[in-house]
Amino acid sequence: AVVSTQSTGGEEVIHMEGVVKTRFDTYQNQDSSRSYLSLKKFEVERKLVPERTIKFNTKAVNSFRPSTVSQKQLYTTRAQKEEKLAAKRIRLDKTTVESMILKAFKKNQYISQKNLISITGQPEAYLKEFLSEMCVYNTKAPHKNTWELKPEYRHYESSASKEMETD
Repeated sequence: AVVSTQSTGGEEVIHMEGVVKTRFDTYQNQDSSRSYLSLKKFEVERKLVPERTIKFNTKAVNSFRPSTVSQKQLYTTRAQKEEKLAAKRIRLDKTTVESMILKAFKKNQYISQKNLISITGQPEAYLKEFLSEMCVYNTKAPHKNTWELKPEYRHYESSASKEMETD
């Protein structure tokens, strides 16, 4: 066997060439092997300990969650329930509702359904019957989603003013 050494940049590299005829093993000293084994044992024991552990609470934990219903809403009185029932919209007769709608359209030519419900105080389904009969629903850009009186109902102003002039 031929052994050669090279030094490159301060490091020495050993090269061997040839055929191995006999094999030899190396062992560490007794003192260094004990310290090495204790080091490895410590590493294995450290890896066996779980990273996350379960902790049991001996005391009750108070966790308060926000609720959507307040205490005032939970305990409503009988009088408050009666007030809510009284506030429900009651259907009026046909002529009064028509006059309320015409008065609303005197102020504005285009009115949304939501505003008409608040002005007249009528239920939505009942009011929609009158609107489909008396008004046109706009679906295009300038006055989208609003109601407008049909042409035959628009001359209420001119007919009312002519009647006053003739009297």
